[in-house]
Amino acid sequence: MQVTVAQSFFKKIALLEEKVEQRVMEKASDIVTDAVDQSPVHTGAFVESWQINPRGERSRRARSSAGRNPLPEGAKEAKRETEKSRLLSRVASFDFSTLDGFTLTNTAPHNEFIEENPRVYTGLKPSEIQAYLRNEHG
Repeated sequence: MQVTVAQSFFKKIALLEEKVEQRVMEKASDIVTDAVDQSPVHTGAFVESWQINPRGERSRRARSSAGRNPLPEGAKEAKRETEKSRLLSRVASFDFSTLDGFTLTNTAPHNEFIEENPRVYTGLKPSEIQAYLRNEHG
């Protein structure tokens, strides 16, 4: 008995791996976009505190709002777009051949204040963002 595996089999496996990597990148990009779009913006510190890392990497961003002036209404969406671009660039830098998942975090020191005073901000409270992402991307 003989079993032969043709080169086309390996090409199909490579194509499948490429499609999986593309889908993971799309999913990460969707999660980043939703998190930033739902984020409260007052001074910009909260939205600047988002960080996405490959699973196991522990770097964090924690931007404080202390001493920062509120952003004018017209600048809030621009701040979201700037931070979204930063995070999407980070996603694009991932090595998907070795990626074992990713983690999106926000360690802004004023998370608790935002949670307790949501009307000061334009956007969802941190717990609402977490629930939204879980429901949308579960």
